[in-house]
Amino acid sequence: MKRTVRKVLRAVANYDPDYYDMHEDANEALFAQLYLERIGRHAETAGIRPPSTVLEAGCQAGRLVIPLAKQGFRVTGVDTLGFGLRRAQAHAKAAGVEATFLRGDIVDVLRRHPQQYDLVICAEVVYLSRDYRQMLQALAQAVRPGGLLCVSHRPKFYYLIEALRQYDIETAARVLATGEGPFRDSQYYNWQTTDELKTLYERTLGLRWLAAHPIDRWAWLGGMSPSKLPEGLRQQWLELELGSAGAHESECARYLLVVAMKPGTDGVA
Repeated sequence: MKRTVRKVLRAVANYDPDYYDMHEDANEALFAQLYLERIGRHAETAGIRPPSTVLEAGCQAGRLVIPLAKQGFRVTGVDTLGFGLRRAQAHAKAAGVEATFLRGDIVDVLRRHPQQYDLVICAEVVYLSRDYRQMLQALAQAVRPGGLLCVSHRPKFYYLIEALRQYDIETAARVLATGEGPFRDSQYYNWQTTDELKTLYERTLGLRWLAAHPIDRWAWLGGMSPSKLPEGLRQQWLELELGSAGAHESECARYLLVVAMKPGTDGVA
């Protein structure tokens, strides 16, 4: 009955009290700033400026799509959930910006719409996919020569710490020994080290590795909610999060944002 009521509310009123709207969530808006700041710096260096084309794969309710459209980029968002896309469209309209939204599985949508983009972003999606290598290949193909691919992954360290916090030594040992599988609640996940990701992006995808940035180090480790901080301390937190991190320190985070460049037609990035 509850599922039926939710479907009716979504279809008729475009409303679902249980839906996690990342665009409206105060903490997610702050985490979005981390993504946008990191990606923006690399895009500027690569000469990718408005009105360049941007694809966000797994855009949910537009947490990144809306601010990118506000900057003047021509943005396309892809998601599997029609309700989420309707929310994104409503947020875009409220913000006075335009964006294109496509519904469907990321790989299928990219196959049906084989356009190449200056910047392709996929945040907090790949770590949930059993076919993540195929997904990454599809995302890489959607990047024009000289363009950027920016994808967030779950570092192995994240699951190791989460298991140890629950005194689950058996799961921690399995995380160290493997790169994917169920984690405690039996749901599928995949996780990698920075070195493993670099090999994947360079050897398998044929991209030029630029950087791997931690996303949400200190809030996650401290178990804190950034939105509850006073404005001044919130800014200090953002500056701490955006501070430089060593190769191994960057793995100590909730997500790891990989930034890679597709070589130009002459083979030079």
